[in-house]
Amino acid sequence: MPSCNYVLAADIGGTKTATAVVSSSGKVLHASKAPTALGAPSQLIDQIVTMLQEDLGRAGVDIADVLGLGVAIPGVIDASHRIVIWAPNLPGWENVPLHDELTTRLNLSVRIEYDGHAAVLGEWWLGAGRGYQNVVFVIVGTGIGGGMILDGRLYRGASCLAGAAGWFVLATQRVSDEYALELGHWESLAAGPGIARLAAERLRQSDEPSILRDQSAQPYEDLTARMVFDAARKGDALAMEVVQRTGEILGVGIANIVSLINPEIVILGGGVGIQADLLVDRIRDVIRHNAQPISAKAVRVVPSQLGESAGLLGAARAVLLCHEPAMRSHNMNG
Repeated sequence: MPSCNYVLAADIGGTKTATAVVSSSGKVLHASKAPTALGAPSQLIDQIVTMLQEDLGRAGVDIADVLGLGVAIPGVIDASHRIVIWAPNLPGWENVPLHDELTTRLNLSVRIEYDGHAAVLGEWWLGAGRGYQNVVFVIVGTGIGGGMILDGRLYRGASCLAGAAGWFVLATQRVSDEYALELGHWESLAAGPGIARLAAERLRQSDEPSILRDQSAQPYEDLTARMVFDAARKGDALAMEVVQRTGEILGVGIANIVSLINPEIVILGGGVGIQADLLVDRIRDVIRHNAQPISAKAVRVVPSQLGESAGLLGAARAVLLCHEPAMRSHNMNG
């Protein structure tokens, strides 16, 4: 087996795409980021190839020294990790043979992973999950997703969708809200757009002074979760109430995960998850009072250490894991 000391990685998102050249030890030699090409799938594939070729040039790495390419994508992939069956945030991405396209273009082995699975691999490899055998990564941004390491292995599920926790149902009554039906109940309440909607609802219901009222006009549709968190950090009472309610809702969902999975650690990531210092006390309180008592006592809840780099590094790690048996054999025989 040739000595290949580097891997390529791509993390595709609905708004931006990142690529990198990564060493086998996890050091990023060069990384790039650009708005995601949202035309035909071929345009995004062209973009990824171009970005990776530029990364190789800037890193001074020859593609002959590259083991393979890992790709994280927010979509449903087939069991062979070759076809993107559906990526709802990428227009036109249905039954796209991404593996074969990239393999042909780059003449490399390619590993495609659901982005939540890639992210938990990254945190397990180099972030907050290092040293643990049972890890849950909950990514809260414009949606809620994530991944799980169970007994020291990535758990993908029957359709490679394990970790799509935004679909948790948190109420006994029939869900009729259009957002809940489209996105999942937990996601509709606790992800970024749900937080903004809750803040707008509170503003319409009350006349109390608020920084948010000064920043937006009725019906407050231009509010964002970031604005709510920024106002809460300035001591705004209404924003702080919304943040506490968000922590409670996140806590209920995570308490369910803790009771079912019994993880050692739950990591919070994403644009909302990085606000963990405002949320984690309430989340822990809800877990303590609602989850299975022994599991609740044992689990740690912490913020991501890798931030937005988790998916990119996890995509790189996915390649290394695929080749690990061959690499181990080569090292033993060499």
